[in-house]
Amino acid sequence: MRKWCKALIFIVPLLCMVAAVNWYVDSYACLRVTYDQIGEQMAVNSMNVAGLEESGFNDRNLLLACLKQQKEPKEVIVAGSSRVMNFDHTMFGTDSFYNTGLSESTFKDLLAVVGILERNGLLPEKMVIGVDAFLFNTSHNNDRWMELEQYADYMEKQLDNTARTERTDAGPAAGFGTQINTGRDYGKLLSLDYFRYNVTLLPEHKRFAVAYTQDWETEQYLKHYDGSIAYQRSLREVAVKDVEELTRQSMEEQVVYRMTDYHEIDERSMELFAELTAYLQGRGVEVILYLPPYSPMLYDYMQSAAQYQIVFQVEERIRQIASEKQAALYGSYDPAGCSLEMTDLYDIYHVKTEKMMDTFYPVLLPGNAAW
Repeated sequence: MRKWCKALIFIVPLLCMVAAVNWYVDSYACLRVTYDQIGEQMAVNSMNVAGLEESGFNDRNLLLACLKQQKEPKEVIVAGSSRVMNFDHTMFGTDSFYNTGLSESTFKDLLAVVGILERNGLLPEKMVIGVDAFLFNTSHNNDRWMELEQYADYMEKQLDNTARTERTDAGPAAGFGTQINTGRDYGKLLSLDYFRYNVTLLPEHKRFAVAYTQDWETEQYLKHYDGSIAYQRSLREVAVKDVEELTRQSMEEQVVYRMTDYHEIDERSMELFAELTAYLQGRGVEVILYLPPYSPMLYDYMQSAAQYQIVFQVEERIRQIASEKQAALYGSYDPAGCSLEMTDLYDIYHVKTEKMMDTFYPVLLPGNAAW
């Protein structure tokens, strides 16, 4: 009996310490703050969220949590990479809007976003899809999309079913897994693996912590309730010479984000993209394809470099798909169409918010796709 008492005297404080560290740091937002709670504040209370970037948040889990909170389809959905994240509802003249842009987005992420919307009955009236050239470069895909893998797989099966049956209502794809938990997971409270990781963050004073505000801009990176973002002040007030220097460095190193080792367009992805456009249209969604521009310095460099000619091939293929599917096409990788200047960028790739709608100009306007 004494041995058990001694063991308990040792074990109980140890377990309390594990629980306390896991609760306090909670790096994956499983305990003290959850993505479901954040999503509710955004979707229900129209609150903007600060502290996410400093917390190292998982934007795919947050997206899923926010979409789960939505009760009805939006009029406008924006999808794509971080290069579309600062499109907000005021630019499209409607409060019925959500920006589903994801950092380091791949084509699989696009499939997953549409899969989430489809599974939850949230397909919008209009969907603006940012089409980066790197979407069709599988040699530079990352694995972040696997956070939403079951939705990407579901959507790919839907497209395959539709292609086989030549129908736009193929029904739910088989084999959809358990819904991803974006709420509280008490199993993490006493998890030693979670504890070991959380402990490494303590010396850096890092923990998952957010604050809610109705301000549209703050000192920090801010996630808006409509899914869009406002960059932190340090980026909003960046000096143009710093942007130019970063661009020159990229050119000297011959590195363009996710465009190196890009020898050919992945035909499977391009085929699925065309099918996805038709699939959405078959469900009554007005599809608007958007080509985000590169900066003048970077675009001129890519024009002169043989290894980046594939960029222009991708743009031509997207133009063909837009024409064939009678989908609206806005923008271009070429910055000349919107008179983009180096002063209009936060960094090498991201256009300042006040310039975004200038980049969103019509190239093809079938039907009544224009705003």
